[in-house]
Formats: sequence, C-alpha cells, structure tokens
Amino acid sequence: MMSLMLPMLFDMNTAVGHWPFRKVPHQTAEELRRMLEQAGFGGAAVANTHGLFYKNCHDANLELAEWLAPHGDFFAGVATLNPLYAAWERDLRACREKLGFRALRMVPQYHAYELSAPEAIAMATAATELGVPLLIPHRVVDVRQRHGFDTERTLGLDEIGALCAAVPEARVIVTEANFSGRMLLDEDGAFRYPGLYLESSRADIGSFPEPVAAERMVLGTGAPFKHLRPALLKLEIADLKPSSRERIGWTNGRRLLGMA
Repeated sequence: MMSLMLPMLFDMNTAVGHWPFRKVPHQTAEELRRMLEQAGFGGAAVANTHGLFYKNCHDANLELAEWLAPHGDFFAGVATLNPLYAAWERDLRACREKLGFRALRMVPQYHAYELSAPEAIAMATAATELGVPLLIPHRVVDVRQRHGFDTERTLGLDEIGALCAAVPEARVIVTEANFSGRMLLDEDGAFRYPGLYLESSRADIGSFPEPVAAERMVLGTGAPFKHLRPALLKLEIADLKPSSRERIGWTNGRRLLGMA
C-alpha cells in the first residue's frame, strides 16, 4: 500500500522525565524533540512523568517549565495536579498564568481519587474557567505488563463521561483510550459527550463516521513510552479526506490548546 502524505503533525500525548519501573529512552526534552522532529512533528503537548509520583505535584510542574524553557517554539506544557493536595488552586493558577501551560492532566489512578469526587469536579471546573482543557489518561502504560508497584487501575468511559456531565463546559481529552464509535455514539450518530475528545493512538478511527472523527480526534503517540510509527501508520491508512487527516494530525490539538 502506498504511504499517504501526512500533514504537519502535532502530538497531544508525550512526556518527559524518569519512569521508575523500566528504562525509557528519549526522556529529556531535547531527546524527545529531536525524535519527534525527525518523524515530521511540528509540536507536541508534554507532561512531566514525575508528577505522577511526587507528593507535591507542582514540583514536577516547576521542573517541566525549566526543561521546556529552550523549547517554547515546539512544546506546550501540560500541568499535573492532584485535587486532594491543599494548594492545588494556587498551583493551577500559577501553571496557567506564570508558567504558561496550556492543559491540565488529571491522573486519579496515581493520585488515589475518583473523578466523581467533589475535589476532582472542583479542579475540573476551575481549569475550565481558566480556559484550560483536561487531559485524562485511560491508562499511562499497559497495565497487563505493569511492575508490581505500579497501578493496575484504568479509567472507564462511565467515570470519564460522568465528569463531562458534571462540568459540561470542560474540554476533556482522553489519552490512551481504545473507545470505539459504538461506545460513544447515540443511535442517531450524535456524539454522546459534547466535551469529550479522543487521542488517536489506541482509538479505532474507522469506527467513527468521518465528520465525527475529524471533529473529535487528535493525534497522539504516547512517546517516549511507545514507538511513534504505529500511531502515524494508523493516521496514514485511515479512510479519510486530506482535510480530515489534517484536522486530526495538526489542527484539532492546537485548537484545543488555544494555539490556533
């Protein structure tokens, strides 16, 4: 099969920092950027892996800001915060207004809370009021191959959908999810969750009508935890018009982050 020409690419799902359970390559901003640029990416949203494990998540955000300082033309910072930590409101505002981060990652699997908790809803509401979209991982890595100290919890669609219903103005981007059109579309083909978007690396693009895929999907790779090529191949071979492929590969992600 002839490879289709991809548009300029933006990756919604990348990370830097040390992963404690196995050696991960390309874990610095410099290494990650070099790898992404060689594959044709013109930018990426990036979170700090350390934020999953630090007691005070904001220390990881401050690290991330320092690491990204030479790469402001390429990376968009993604904050990681825990709504059970007392200072999250101050830290959220600092991430947006001082550090210039463009999204907030919520990871209840690692911070031991439910998305339905009042604290989680409060943080999602505050982020939305600041114009900050939410990144919520269905999982960070494959839990079937997890280290014994790592979490085995993944987030189901019902839990994520309930947050969308509780904060209807929120823009919620689910990373690492394999939700299909059958799970997300009503009988009349309407998208069931108005504020929900899917990162594409594990999603079945072909299970969605093209107008829905072009509106609701953003390209992501999961780098550096995963190889880039499978996510790119999925976008290459999808039965899409060039304009839809460009929206998924470049425009949608940048629009959600307020970059376009």
